[in-house]
Amino acid sequence: DPGPAGDPDVRLPEGMPAVVDDADALALIASGDLTPLLPPGASYTSRVVLRDPIEQIVLTWSDGDPLRRRNGLIVWQRSEEESWQAVYAFTDPVRLGVFGIRVDAGELTGDAIPDVLSFEDVGGSGACGTYRVIASTLGDASEIFRRDACDTQMAISGGDLRIREAVFRADDPHCCPSAFRESIVRWNGT
Repeated sequence: DPGPAGDPDVRLPEGMPAVVDDADALALIASGDLTPLLPPGASYTSRVVLRDPIEQIVLTWSDGDPLRRRNGLIVWQRSEEESWQAVYAFTDPVRLGVFGIRVDAGELTGDAIPDVLSFEDVGGSGACGTYRVIASTLGDASEIFRRDACDTQMAISGGDLRIREAVFRADDPHCCPSAFRESIVRWNGT
């Protein structure tokens, strides 16, 4: 069971609860200590707190030494019962070589609920990694866009996902692409 009701979008590390409702843990979270929302032994690497219209905390975390660590991302939502529920999560295994995960938030789906853009950095001279867009609704979140890319930057801007990617000709050195392609991706419901 990877998460609440077998939700395939909630892939928490083994043994980690998908709901935090203990009074002491809730008091720690309210004070700004997010340890109860992390896998045991992990530390958070970044956090984004979204309050309107759904109270959410997006945490990126890592554990292990810098050369052999797991990284992950968890989207937590506060329920009406004041508990916190994991509505989206993934863990990158050590073998993927992810150095860290960056996150940004903004509106992409037109529902006034902030969406999350994450980037799992695997490094290299092409700044390679995986981009994901995670859209939230009340009580749920899901991945609506995913792309593995190198020599690419993505950002949320003005309700759009803006993509800038290098275009190489066959004889271009890696440092110097012939051109850049800029694309705008808009959510149309699918």
